[in-house]
Amino acid sequence: MALGEKIKKCRKDKGYSLRLLASKVDLSASFLSQIEQGKASPSIENLKKIANELDVRVSSLIEEEDEKKDTDVVRKSERNKVESIDSKTMISLLTTSNIEKHMEPILYEIEPGGESGRDYYTHNGEEFIFVLEGELEVQIESKNYILNEGDSLYFKSTQKHKFRNPGDSLVRAIWVVTPPTF
Repeated sequence: MALGEKIKKCRKDKGYSLRLLASKVDLSASFLSQIEQGKASPSIENLKKIANELDVRVSSLIEEEDEKKDTDVVRKSERNKVESIDSKTMISLLTTSNIEKHMEPILYEIEPGGESGRDYYTHNGEEFIFVLEGELEVQIESKNYILNEGDSLYFKSTQKHKFRNPGDSLVRAIWVVTPPTF
């Protein structure tokens, strides 16, 4: 089942109309409809808002759920990925939802000019970022952090935060979020 189809199913399971969900996540009903039909892709920020409002993890919207395991190997060629064309960002899940976990490691690939979204966002938990390549700007509250290859950042997710790639080359970063939001 595709991302849009899963969003639609979760929305209907929750008893939400298209307009109700759209208003709760601050999107237009027509844009949400395009997402559900696979004609548009949400930003990472909007995907998280949708998942939070539907009380599901982002991973449940982008991968098939199987029986839970104690150990899970994810091969490079088998990673579940979500591309946000508007955000110029590709996220690859480094684990699956088939394992009960307390953290979520994710590979972010952010093209020049790519960003998490226009607005800051907050959620419970903590985040750790390790930059593999490129230059990443992370804005937390009113402070900007410029991270380069080999740099890392740890912060409480309850602080307003967002990110962007201000450079002219691809950013690749490992992001670990706890509790899992994806």
